[in-house]
Amino acid sequence: MASNSRRRFSFLDFSHPQVWHKLVEYTEVTISLAQLITDFTNQWARICLGTSAQLQQLVNDFRKKTHSEVRAKCQLGGMMYDIWESLLLESEIEAQSLQKVAHVMEQLIYRKLATCINNKALQLSIYKDNRRDLDEILSKGHEFVKELQNKYAAVYNTAGVTVDADVFHNEYMLELVGVNSLYSKYKYNILPELLQGMEKSQLETIDTICQNIQMMASVLQEYHEQRQSSFASFVVTSRITNANEELETYICTIDEMNDSSTSTPVHIQFESFVSPVNSNSHVQNSVSNNNNNEQLIIYATPVIQMQLSSHCKETLNRLKDIKKEKLSLLAIVNPQTLKIPVKQHNDQQQSDKKILSQISDLMKGKHHLRLIELEESVLLAQQDLLKSRRQSMSSNADNGHDAHKRSSKNMKGLWRDAFRALKTSASSSGSGDNENLSAFVRRLSSRKKKHHHEEEDETIIDPVYETLRIAAETRKRTIAHYLQQRQQSLNQQASLNSQGSLEPDTQPASPRATRQSDINSSVRSKPPPSASASSSDNARISN
Repeated sequence: MASNSRRRFSFLDFSHPQVWHKLVEYTEVTISLAQLITDFTNQWARICLGTSAQLQQLVNDFRKKTHSEVRAKCQLGGMMYDIWESLLLESEIEAQSLQKVAHVMEQLIYRKLATCINNKALQLSIYKDNRRDLDEILSKGHEFVKELQNKYAAVYNTAGVTVDADVFHNEYMLELVGVNSLYSKYKYNILPELLQGMEKSQLETIDTICQNIQMMASVLQEYHEQRQSSFASFVVTSRITNANEELETYICTIDEMNDSSTSTPVHIQFESFVSPVNSNSHVQNSVSNNNNNEQLIIYATPVIQMQLSSHCKETLNRLKDIKKEKLSLLAIVNPQTLKIPVKQHNDQQQSDKKILSQISDLMKGKHHLRLIELEESVLLAQQDLLKSRRQSMSSNADNGHDAHKRSSKNMKGLWRDAFRALKTSASSSGSGDNENLSAFVRRLSSRKKKHHHEEEDETIIDPVYETLRIAAETRKRTIAHYLQQRQQSLNQQASLNSQGSLEPDTQPASPRATRQSDINSSVRSKPPPSASASSSDNARISN
């Protein structure tokens, strides 16, 4: 209170004639400082405006490059593309913010400071002119008084006390009184008013400079806070944060992006045996023509059965792991075991943060539990299908074994003779080769004709192709159903979050049973697709 009630120390407290010059010098220096701040603000605004334009142009160029070099070739999605789009969006927002900062500095700071500087410089020039005019008036008055004094002294010294001497004396006294009164008024009234006006103008200049600098600091602080809040929500738009899910989503959308007719069909090559027959013989030509498109499948069914067994084992192991994870998640998510602390803390804000973090962990655990249950239902359906395929392949293998038992007995001696001919061809003579080959050809032609008549009415189904086709179609349906269920759960979670509902017990009673029944019904109801549609699926499964 004492500092506010005391009188302000002023230039009027000093009677020294140099006070005026010191005040003028201080005012000129203050105006120079304000001019520097104005130029600094102007250049800052120009730099921000130029940077904003360059950054906006950079964002536009890279968006065009992304569309032409990436999006036109491949349909990206997930966290990778969302992060890149977020970076471009943040850069664009940065450019717009810089443009706003440049506009605020130019409109609210630079122009006000420039106007204030012009006004204060004009006031200072007016004060200087008034002081100079008053000084000239006083100097002229002193000169006129000096002339009258000299005239009065000359008349008085030459003629003595005369009428002219009295006239000059009266004029001298009147002028002397007028000049002294003017000097007194100037010293005690006019000059203090000039000093007080200059001090007031100087205080206004100082306040204007401080206000504009504080406004600049507040603009920069607001801009910094906006940037911090914007960068804090950098990757919020991304819903797929796992690279495996991103790759799986892209694999499942291959059929939607590309035409199935352009995909290369899968050809499964097996080991084959071509007999070394003589092409000059008519009988040998007929035998070779009959065997051009025939291949001997060796160890096909056991290999596929072994692969199915290993896949069943992997599925069983994964189901065991899922059960363990499910038990741990149920222990976390179960409302009976969930204990949210209600203890009053000293800091109420920290207590609220802890409760909110626990609720967030609870919702994440329930979401993870739903995904685990969905994966478990998919694996159970796949396990049932694989078991049924193993049994069907075993029965097909038994039926095929009975059906081809007679033909294998007939072909046994044929292949023994063929390998014997190949073995003895390197050591025997030319005549021996011809005899062995002729015997081989006779037996081959007779037995192949008989074998051909026996099997021309039978329809042979390739177990390898059939197994791969059904496995590919099953995998496609299960993955599509899994993605559909996951999207529905995400949409439901988003709707709950938008309504502001944080109640943990808002999920169905048994999602595993409903998902299991939906998957089983979808798997058993759909007919098998055509061979052209399943060829691309076979390629993905074999890879």
